[in-house]
Amino acid sequence: MKITIKLMAAALLGTIPSLVVADPKPRSAKPAPPQLVASIYAGKTDVWAEGCNGGIYYSPNQQARAWCGDNSDSLGAGEWKVDSQGRVCHQLSWYWPNGNRAGKSLGEQACISHVVDRWGTVWRSWSDDTEWWPLAGKHSGIKKYSGMEKGYKFHSSVVATRSKLGL
Repeated sequence: MKITIKLMAAALLGTIPSLVVADPKPRSAKPAPPQLVASIYAGKTDVWAEGCNGGIYYSPNQQARAWCGDNSDSLGAGEWKVDSQGRVCHQLSWYWPNGNRAGKSLGEQACISHVVDRWGTVWRSWSDDTEWWPLAGKHSGIKKYSGMEKGYKFHSSVVATRSKLGL
């Protein structure tokens, strides 16, 4: 159970981008359209630069897989969705070695809010955080979605961990 709590904390803390500067919520911002938010996440890995050296993959079919290099014998698996307010929410079950079988616990739902400012820049903020992080936009100077990488970056690591856990 201790390792599960550590994994969840690392996963949540690791999602905070470290390469861009946070700002308060832009004054002119409105909730991002759900279709836009879904297009940003679907088929991409949100890389967690700090806290675990891993990330979470948001598959186009609403499945989510999380893995941390610092705890490579554990993984998270679950689903993600975008609500009408432009929030991406995911809920993962965490799996770890537990004797000769895998231990499992359901993590709490985590959500990331998204807004678009008057210049078209998409911003995101995590629950209980007052800071907003720019993702991308025509005038933001960010060429790609900050922290988001196309494809399933940790696929082979997740497959190997699943095999070790007997899942």
